[in-house]
Amino acid sequence: MAEKDASPDRVAELAALVVKYKDAYYNGQPLVSDAAFDALEDELRALAPDHPLFAAIGAPVPSSAAGAGEVVTAWEKGRHAIPMGSLNKAVDEKELREWVERCEELGGKSGLDPISRNLLVTEKLDGLSLAVNYEQGKLVEAITRGDGHVGERITSNARRMKGVPRKLPEPLTVSIRGEIILKLSDMKKGFPGYESPPRNKAAGTSKRYDGQGCEWLSVMFYDLEGEGAEYATEKAKYDRLVGLGLLVPPYRVTDLDGVLATYEAYRAKKRAALDYEIDGLVVRANDLRVQHLLGELGGRPRAAVAFKFPSMARVTRVRGLGWETGPTGRVTPVAFVEPVEIGGAIVQNVVLHNASNVERLGIGVGDEVLVSRRNDVIPYLEEVVVKHGPAATVPTTCATCGAELAKRGEYLVCANLACRAIVEGRIHRWVGTQDIMEWGDKLVAQLVLARLVREPADLYRLEASQIAALERRGDIIAKKVLDNLRAKLPLTLPVFLASLGIDDFATETAKLVVSNGFDTLEKVQAATEEELAAIKGLGAIRAKAIVAGLAARREEIGRLLEVGVVPVAPSAGGVLSGKSFCFTGALSRPRKDYERMVEATGGTILSGVTKELSYLVMKDPSSGSSKAEKARKYGTQCIDEKAFMELVGNAG
Repeated sequence: MAEKDASPDRVAELAALVVKYKDAYYNGQPLVSDAAFDALEDELRALAPDHPLFAAIGAPVPSSAAGAGEVVTAWEKGRHAIPMGSLNKAVDEKELREWVERCEELGGKSGLDPISRNLLVTEKLDGLSLAVNYEQGKLVEAITRGDGHVGERITSNARRMKGVPRKLPEPLTVSIRGEIILKLSDMKKGFPGYESPPRNKAAGTSKRYDGQGCEWLSVMFYDLEGEGAEYATEKAKYDRLVGLGLLVPPYRVTDLDGVLATYEAYRAKKRAALDYEIDGLVVRANDLRVQHLLGELGGRPRAAVAFKFPSMARVTRVRGLGWETGPTGRVTPVAFVEPVEIGGAIVQNVVLHNASNVERLGIGVGDEVLVSRRNDVIPYLEEVVVKHGPAATVPTTCATCGAELAKRGEYLVCANLACRAIVEGRIHRWVGTQDIMEWGDKLVAQLVLARLVREPADLYRLEASQIAALERRGDIIAKKVLDNLRAKLPLTLPVFLASLGIDDFATETAKLVVSNGFDTLEKVQAATEEELAAIKGLGAIRAKAIVAGLAARREEIGRLLEVGVVPVAPSAGGVLSGKSFCFTGALSRPRKDYERMVEATGGTILSGVTKELSYLVMKDPSSGSSKAEKARKYGTQCIDEKAFMELVGNAG
């Protein structure tokens, strides 16, 4: 429990539970999971370490004290030239072997060598991801990971961190990926008396507006993109980073058995002996050609995996339950628990996901529950360990607007489109899809609360004086946010459709619909479920959601047209009509510039090399890179920037 009750009654209660659950386990009828039993034993050990029950049990696991993170000021946003993605995970040997087997099964069909013989393994640093960009060898920008596409520019702070040179030994234009960490030795020197997780202090310090304390932070690097060189292996990339004088985590190339041995060595001794924290290992196919050809799984590279150390779990008590209406109208239950430290973080709120899960758990106020941090990040309520009160009652009305709730599958839903939570969600979807800067959560909430905005069309009726009158805004901010809003006009038809917030109708789906002949708003609105379902890659379920969503938004779309938000359809006669493009590698201009040219002249953008791709645009069309090799295999033309500009008709 968070506030440890060391009374004799609590000790006796815990001892009785441990005996009860141990007896049931050895009789083949376990009443709780192993994790729940371990958590109860841990609590008893913490309260009564000399209890007779522990006569045959080892020493207690040490726990770390918790602490609060830093409160920081907002930074300017920056967009990554190449998205910073994340990895799929394996939590034990079985999952790691299954990952290898699946990769080799797919690779075998393409004649690839087994990855199990050629793996690169390195430490998974427990820090904050950072992209550091250099032009001609000079540091020009450092951007945090953010959502993978847009992060925060903390360049001035990064310049003060250890391991971030202001100038590379060679005049390279390159983006180098790394992790901001706070070494334990530096934490003692720079932040004496601080005992909470180093990552928390690193997170707060790295974003301090005054940069104070950043000199105690370090950045260790693990990847680089854009210098024009092609690498055959992951090891070659790491060797290159070392050659540039950069800090990198330990790395080695080995086979699957070597990875497992490395993992066990870290779990046994090496992890505890490090001067910084890690939460697992990163395992990748060393051969970069194999990586590219194996593609992605769920938007993440298939040939790489985060091999995580086991998560910890603790027992705590439920203090209350809330039902929060989200931006789509879906109502999410949340358990408020007594604060408990798990893996260096304090957990107080745990999302229960849906009403069916609450009913399955039978959870109620006062119950003792097992809470974990899955993948050492997300709080998760695993089970009810000790039942103390009646199960929670599922609500029938929305806590935000009071409207009646409906049941859709496992979820409760508020269908009142005037509900404040839904209105805010719709506005967030509109400005978020268009990537409009300065339109944050607080501004949207202020506008909705002031009843200035109920739907996207209202945004274009706003006057600067109305925004300036809001708390902590003013004339300068008001003009800036409205200028940013208007600067995105006119909207392309796919962006317009995706911004409406219709379920299953995001940007890529909208592009797919438009590229299949539904290239005007009128055609899209008139499309039937059968016509949309016939589009390859769309399907009946999404087609039904799109048709229903467009019908529900018909009047709203009319009001958008009235205020001048008229989508621009791609021209059927555009010079790139019917052609698709993918841009890769280091180019002389930002990728977004070229993509806008394609869409403005009737072409389409693809995110990767597929059989449908017409052109792969790259610095050197004769490159032997895996992407180029894959393109040539499909009959896709590989061209350089000059050839692309000639296609557009704007050469020179």
